[in-house]
Amino acid sequence: MKPLFRRTSTLAVLVAAALGATVLVAVPASAATPTRVLIVGDSITQGSAGDYTWRYRLWKRLQVSAPGGVDFVGDRTYLFDNIEGEQGSQAYADGNFDKQHHAEWGRPLVYEKDIIASAVSSSAAQVVLVLLGINDLVWWGATPAEVSGWMDEFISNARAANPSVRIVIGHVLSRYDLWAGTVVNGAATAELNDRYNQLASQRSTATSPVVTASTDAGWDPKVHTWDGTHPNSTGEVRIAAKFADALAGLGIGAPYGTIPSSVAWGVAAGATTLTSLDRAVRLSWPTIPGANAYFIEQKLVSIGETSFTRLPYPVPGNSWTAQLLLAGWIVEFRVVPVKGLMAGVAGAAGRATVGGVRPTDRPLLYGAPSSDVHMAQLLWTAVDHATGYFIEQMDLGVHTLSWTRLPWPVPGTSFNPGVLQAGHWYRFRVVPTNGLLTGPASASVDIRTTGVPYYEAFYALGDSYSSGLGTLGTVGSYTGGSCKRSSVAWPYLTKTGWEPTPVHLACAGAKTPDLRGGQLSSVPQNPGAVLITLTIGGNDVDFGPEATKCWQEDCTADEPILNARIDAMDSTLRATYRDIRNRAPGADIVVAGYPKLIMPPETANCSIVFRSGFPGVGDGFQHNEKRMIRRLAARLNGVIQRAGDAEGIVVAVREVEAWFDGHEACAGSNGEYINQLAECTAYPVGCAGTLHPNYGGQLAYAYAVNQRRVGLNEHGYVRY
Repeated sequence: MKPLFRRTSTLAVLVAAALGATVLVAVPASAATPTRVLIVGDSITQGSAGDYTWRYRLWKRLQVSAPGGVDFVGDRTYLFDNIEGEQGSQAYADGNFDKQHHAEWGRPLVYEKDIIASAVSSSAAQVVLVLLGINDLVWWGATPAEVSGWMDEFISNARAANPSVRIVIGHVLSRYDLWAGTVVNGAATAELNDRYNQLASQRSTATSPVVTASTDAGWDPKVHTWDGTHPNSTGEVRIAAKFADALAGLGIGAPYGTIPSSVAWGVAAGATTLTSLDRAVRLSWPTIPGANAYFIEQKLVSIGETSFTRLPYPVPGNSWTAQLLLAGWIVEFRVVPVKGLMAGVAGAAGRATVGGVRPTDRPLLYGAPSSDVHMAQLLWTAVDHATGYFIEQMDLGVHTLSWTRLPWPVPGTSFNPGVLQAGHWYRFRVVPTNGLLTGPASASVDIRTTGVPYYEAFYALGDSYSSGLGTLGTVGSYTGGSCKRSSVAWPYLTKTGWEPTPVHLACAGAKTPDLRGGQLSSVPQNPGAVLITLTIGGNDVDFGPEATKCWQEDCTADEPILNARIDAMDSTLRATYRDIRNRAPGADIVVAGYPKLIMPPETANCSIVFRSGFPGVGDGFQHNEKRMIRRLAARLNGVIQRAGDAEGIVVAVREVEAWFDGHEACAGSNGEYINQLAECTAYPVGCAGTLHPNYGGQLAYAYAVNQRRVGLNEHGYVRY
């Protein structure tokens, strides 16, 4: 129901009051009758719960430029309830305006053209503002030409009800696809708007003018809508401004003027109520019409914060539990209503004091690679008073190491980190948390993901079995002086075509102190994702001098002494492997074992010299000595395996033994991978290449190490 009178005579009121008479409000005889304006449209015009609507914005503008000169008419006053999905909402952001209209959510022009005559007739409309056509293009699949034809019928039917009706056709608006991040329907709306302009020019008459409103001018659906289609507060003002300009051209009101670049959605949230829980705070607030989510804003009063911080993601509903809080803290929370991309005004804040118990135990963390090359698997024990666990990870394949905490705690006791690089080493630990009360971190676990890595460098460390001693005079040559680094040493044969050339640091005669003190210093600290190979330990237990002794005399009595030396290597090798890991935590470190050197006596086919010695110089290698040498090599390999496993090093012992099995010195026609006598010199006297791999042995080493590397790529690795 409209008010009967809109203006009063101030003088008449004052006089009547002074006389003590009953006041009668009257409209001056000269007052003009308001122009009856029917606004026709779809959801963009009707609006939904919580909107001001562009109708509101236009009404407020006309009250300034044409006070009392316009009467909005129509058969509806309500909005669409976008939360419940139904018509009938009166929840305007500000309902203090003339709300009558003739718009409906989802309305196409193809339907409206057939009922506009009735709407004009029943409302006695003198001016029709119409913003229709986008639904016809998008949902009905109509062409711009078809829609323009329907608008032509719309005009005719409106004139059938009122031959002098004035019509303003609003330009249809393009939309924005929030998921694809692109503007859609741009070409179709541009063509349709051109056709609307032509139609208005063709159909306009002196008694029934037809004009267009350039609502598409400057329209950016990414900026001017709350969901890609429907106008936000800024978009409402833009649409209203363009219709105001068109009405001014019809003699109603004045042009809008400068359009503001941004208009706030002035809808405020209600007061937030806080309930303190054990290690958490529960927030609740009244729902706001039209709002489909709420931003949470927090202020940690106890640490001196004086302003609110908005949490990054809005939450649905009208309650939320804050868990990332510290016991004893005083906190304040408030909420901000959100409608799509549009945020309103914060409501009154609530205050609470939070309690809770800090976790004091360390979780026990276990890890494993995943079959997915970009993932790992973590599992840990639960800790009392922990409501969640922060996952912290460190990429060991970079040059600067630092912990990165994943942004939210995991509520359970397992997690599969993802988005990891294939064939890469990562370090993980978990931190128990009760809100923001964090306990002690677990011990870390290093996980090497499955997949083929990309190495930045390749470092070959170790003794003569890695330097390539024993290949001179066949296909190799030596560099590095006494280190005797062969050009066909197995590290060169190990690399694939896409991997970097090894930095060959292995040295004949090297012991663990030489590797730890000299060779390792040539490897940069934290070199990133690199490959490191090595053999070490044989010289520490004096295999070379012992082999010489065995050549010259019966040495089997030394076996207990040698066994003790080998067993004592466990701690030395562990410390060596630990040094390499600390130097290059992101490296694939592959430790190769040693062959068993000599074929078993039962199958050995030794040369006369190797079997009986040079005339007058020693007695060669006797059967018991050959068996002892094989036992010593196997024992050292066992220590290498145990020490490597304990320190999380990739060990290629079984692979080396398997590839050399049946091809040791004295293999005969089977093919000998270990030299019997090689690189003998008179001055100084010696055969440096004896019991060292020849070129075939270098290939066997390369095959063995690469077999272990293939397994590493297929199954990954874990170390603690």
